[in-house]
Amino acid sequence: MLVFPVVQAMYHPIVQTLTKERPAMADSVERRELTFSNVDEIVADARRLAAGEVRACGSHSFGQILHHLALSHDVATGQLIAPSPPLFMRLLMPLMKRMVINAKPLKPGIKLPAKGEAFFWPNKEFEVSEAIKYLEESVENYKTNGPLEIHPFFGKLNQAEADQLVCRHAALHLSFVHPVVIS
Repeated sequence: MLVFPVVQAMYHPIVQTLTKERPAMADSVERRELTFSNVDEIVADARRLAAGEVRACGSHSFGQILHHLALSHDVATGQLIAPSPPLFMRLLMPLMKRMVINAKPLKPGIKLPAKGEAFFWPNKEFEVSEAIKYLEESVENYKTNGPLEIHPFFGKLNQAEADQLVCRHAALHLSFVHPVVIS
């Protein structure tokens, strides 16, 4: 991948994190294969999961994942303002948006900068019932008001690109949540 040589030299380990597959724990964790065509399918899957017993693999609980997705929708619509990413990320992410929006399923394991991590993944537990309500509200707001014309991380996105990003992001995170089948 062509990256500005100065940025690459300054942030080589971080550029590797953003551009290479990471054979970390997340790749070895069992995940569901998910694809969503629209935001209603995201809510339907989350409701189905919330209606029964689930197990979450990876680093986050089901309640944390739902809360994270709702926060992401609120940032995408301008309801909330996330911490500004570092300059190198602001330069790289618009260049990488086609890969993120159109590529194979998103790979887990991208580590956010500390402020972003604290914002998008608060170190606390969320009740699933409250988190699902928050997700439903954030999706309704997204459907009613639409995404910002300029995405805070990826720059200019049309409606179809923004919808694809939201669906792929939700599929990534909800893939770690499995319904418990009772025999």
